[in-house]
Amino acid sequence: MDRRLPIGLWLVALLQWVAPMIKPPSLLASAPLALWAVVAVLFGLVAVNLLRRRAWSHTATVFLQGFSILVHLLVLIAGVATMSEAGPVVDYAMLITFVASMLASAAILYYVDLPVIRSAMH
Repeated sequence: MDRRLPIGLWLVALLQWVAPMIKPPSLLASAPLALWAVVAVLFGLVAVNLLRRRAWSHTATVFLQGFSILVHLLVLIAGVATMSEAGPVVDYAMLITFVASMLASAAILYYVDLPVIRSAMH
């Protein structure tokens, strides 16, 4: 049995935090430093354990990316367009970054659900 990790799993482990963090700069700047610390620790813990082939980290990756898609979708539906006196106003920065985030999370979910990756996580 080949004990080497697929290169894609290395990329997912090291870069999976990027997908949920794709947001407009104004929204990123408004988050408190404590929140960034919690996010960094959480994704760091999952990344290290993905590389160590822990089964729970695979489940955590699926949960984090799926949750990211759901949250982005709900916020997008509720907040991308607001009404003004002149009519609806669309926040294109939010629309573009949230769609990009959901696509990146979907790509990660697709990859980690491949049979070769699932079997590598035992």
